Amino acid sequence: MTLITEMMEHPLDPGYAAAAERRSQAGLPAATALRSPLLIIVTVLIGALLAASALALRAPTTAASQIKQHLVAQIESRRAHADAETRLIDTLRNQIDTAQAAVLSEQSHSGLAAQLSTLELAAGTVPVTGPGLVLTVDDAPTPAEPAVPDANPRNATAPDQGKVTATDLQVIVNGLWEAGGEAIAINGHRLTSRSTIRSAGEAVLVDYRPLTRPYVISVIGDPGSLTVEFADNNGGSYLQSLMNNYQIRSDIQNRTSVVIPGEPALSLLKAQPVESAVTHPAATRQPTPPRGTATTTEPSAANTPRTTETSP
Repeated sequence: MTLITEMMEHPLDPGYAAAAERRSQAGLPAATALRSPLLIIVTVLIGALLAASALALRAPTTAASQIKQHLVAQIESRRAHADAETRLIDTLRNQIDTAQAAVLSEQSHSGLAAQLSTLELAAGTVPVTGPGLVLTVDDAPTPAEPAVPDANPRNATAPDQGKVTATDLQVIVNGLWEAGGEAIAINGHRLTSRSTIRSAGEAVLVDYRPLTRPYVISVIGDPGSLTVEFADNNGGSYLQSLMNNYQIRSDIQNRTSVVIPGEPALSLLKAQPVESAVTHPAATRQPTPPRGTATTTEPSAANTPRTTETSP
């Protein structure tokens, strides 16, 4: 208590008080000024050195990072251009469909119009709506604590078994086709007889368009039979094995209404003139049908679509 009392009553060391008294007796101020020019200059120099050190510690923009930024900008620009072109294609396709329907109506080709509608449904060029199910597949949960690194360098590049791959989606989608799926889409991308599911590095592509997890597979068909048949075939067994062995997550829900968009990228493979629309039947050469005459399409394997192409 004596020491504390002494510190409270006499906070200044006696040596400082004696030095101040000697300066006063010599005609000098009791304390040196804190605003001397030398002190200000030293303070400014220290601040400049600290600022230079902070700038030097910042990560410099290397050539690799500049190239990466340039590539990212190019990808975003071309993706925006592709989206704009896709919207233009949809607009033009709607105009073509409207004109085609008008021509068929004028020429009284009701049977041909019905056949064309059936082929469009089979080819997947028009959106469809109906009952079905939605199957969501996602990667295994990320562990809370990182695993202990393996000392063997050969195992360092082993693929992550907890990630959904393009091959997994191929097997699952083929199982849904086999179970009676009438129309299927993954993350809003319609699958047809010409669709491909591929991998590019760790990315999963559908018709060269990248997908992001989770992978939502929409299927139109009888919900009751789809669920049962899928669970009994190879696709359902494969998905169950992924869940049990690699903790892949999945969730299947029956829906009374599922909307699947059309695939605008399909092109016409075969066309033939309509006999009743020929204007000169007596001509020796087969006449060319007038512009606007309806055409029929024959997509390959439209009745039994399968997605079997694997990544190279």
